[in-house]
Amino acid sequence: MNSLLLEVFDRQANTLTATDILKSYQLNRFTIPSGIDPEEIHALESKLLRKAFNMDIKTIMLSPSAPLGSCSVFGSVDQYNVVSALRGTETLADPSNMLAIIIADKLKRKEENNTIPIHMATTARVIRAQNFVGKGLYSHFGLYCMVSSGIDTGSYTCEKMLLEKHLNYYKDILSEIENVRFSIILRKRNGYKDNDGFFDRMVETIKLIFPNIELSIHNDDVDNNYYKGINFKLSVKQGNETVEIVDGGFVDWTYQMLGNKKERCLISGIGLERFLVAVS
Repeated sequence: MNSLLLEVFDRQANTLTATDILKSYQLNRFTIPSGIDPEEIHALESKLLRKAFNMDIKTIMLSPSAPLGSCSVFGSVDQYNVVSALRGTETLADPSNMLAIIIADKLKRKEENNTIPIHMATTARVIRAQNFVGKGLYSHFGLYCMVSSGIDTGSYTCEKMLLEKHLNYYKDILSEIENVRFSIILRKRNGYKDNDGFFDRMVETIKLIFPNIELSIHNDDVDNNYYKGINFKLSVKQGNETVEIVDGGFVDWTYQMLGNKKERCLISGIGLERFLVAVS
């Protein structure tokens, strides 16, 4: 199939002219450049990655390609919302999935051991196939993503450690921003035998790290299959406007890839454009 499609695209490309390329660019929403200032984006990326490095979070430079199905197979994402490619790849749509794959690969090869949790982070420009409509919205945007992996030791101790790592990172980042208010939304999700007990333990952890932040708890949509146990969202509040800048939660991706039920994995991320808008 790959060979056939490569031949088809080769023949199609051979029929195109320079004016065809210009016309294609003008009509293709995937190729239009963003209106964001690249210097601001790269400065923010540098700041976020430096903070991660200083907190013993390993930073990774990802490929712009990912294995085909890396979002849809274990991320509950519709493959139609990903730009699929040839040679068994797709364009990078979510760095969290790739970091989880990299961690699982290292664990499988025994290059890493997550009895002491592993933490990785990256920034990347991603592309999504959804047709985003609105001023300043593009099919491609920047993300900072962090993924942590550990082994269950009972009493949700591992999950608590992973959550503390992520939240302390965001607390440090947010503490550097002046004249804005922050809020957290916690959404309960299925995925644990004792969902209520797990959720309550995680809420306690969050309250210890953010004792004075505005906190709201939502118990609707518990059957959402993307996150397990809990989903947290951090937002910036400016006047009557609230902008979500951080999203995270536990997933079962490393368990799915490695087949070990004791695997625990926490992902979270920042939308770079959203962050710049929120703090400007």
